[in-house]
This record gives sequence, structure tokens and C-alpha cells, in this order.
Amino acid sequence: MKRLSIIILSMAALALTIKPAMADDASERALASKLIDMTNGKEAMRTGFDTVINSVIENMHQHGMPQAGVDEIKAAVDKWYDSQINFEDIRSKMEDAYVKAFNEDDLKQIVAFYQSPVGQKAIKQMPALMREGAMIAQDYTKDKIPSLNAELTPILTKYRDQMEAASGGAPGAGAGAPPGAGAPPSGN
Repeated sequence: MKRLSIIILSMAALALTIKPAMADDASERALASKLIDMTNGKEAMRTGFDTVINSVIENMHQHGMPQAGVDEIKAAVDKWYDSQINFEDIRSKMEDAYVKAFNEDDLKQIVAFYQSPVGQKAIKQMPALMREGAMIAQDYTKDKIPSLNAELTPILTKYRDQMEAASGGAPGAGAGAPPGAGAPPSGN
């Protein structure tokens, strides 16, 4: 009987130490969720996706894709995104990332910042600044891509047959290689 009492007391003591840790985690997750909402996480995810996709589509357009094709691709991507991507499916993983990166006090301070007037201004300005930054980087690297292609073409050529074999294509047929991998873009 004495042994059973010791086990019960030990379990009760363990429960008391676990409960505050779980409460802290719940509090941190609530703050992370609030931060995600305050910074328009759902919209930011879509903006980031659109920035990447629009860059790829613009590159296709510059390399000969007619405007009608560009329009069809954009419509198909928008339809796919709207039907397949649900922000709530990844919210908990985003909360995990915030909780891993910041402790509860950090999260409280970040939330307080975003509740301040300058924090509200940052929330409003950041999407446009991120898009502008992405466009600046894209414009800056545009003229440097041919030199990257010159570096990559011999490597891709060297491994093309192995890439094609791995993908089930016939050697020399171009299967498995990125479009235009054998030659630098024409600069259109």
C-alpha cells in the first residue's frame, strides 16, 4: 500500500510539472497564431506563391510563350491554387515554426510591436516591399543568367544521359533535362 501511495504521489508531482509546460506551449501557440493573423499570413503565403509563379511565367513569356498561353497558365494556376491550397492545413506547422524560433516573451513583444502604429504600418507596407524587392532581385539577375547557363551547360551535358536514363527517356532525346538546358537562352 505504501508503494502504491508513493507511485500516486510521484505521478501527481509529474502531472504538476507537465501541466505548466503544456500551458506555456498553448500560450505560445496562441501568440503565434495571433501573429500569423496579424501579419496576414494567409495573404502573405498567396503573395509569395504568386511572386514565384509569375516570375516563372514571365520567363516563359520572354522565351516565346504567347500572351494567350501566359493567360491560360495564370488562369490554370489560380484555379489550382484556389481548389488545392488551404491555409488552415499548414497553420499548425507555421505555429510550430514560430514557437521553435521564439519564446513566449519574444512572441509577446513581436505582437506588441505589430499592434503599435509603426507595426501596423509595417504590416501594410511589407507585401509591396517584398514584391518590389523580388522584382529588383529578378531585374538584377536577369542579365547574369547567361553566365550561369554557361557554367551549368557543361555539367548538365555531362550528366544528361544519366538523367535521361533515370527518368526513362532515351539518351540524347532531352528527357529529364530542364527545357533549354543544352543551350543558353536567346535573350528574348
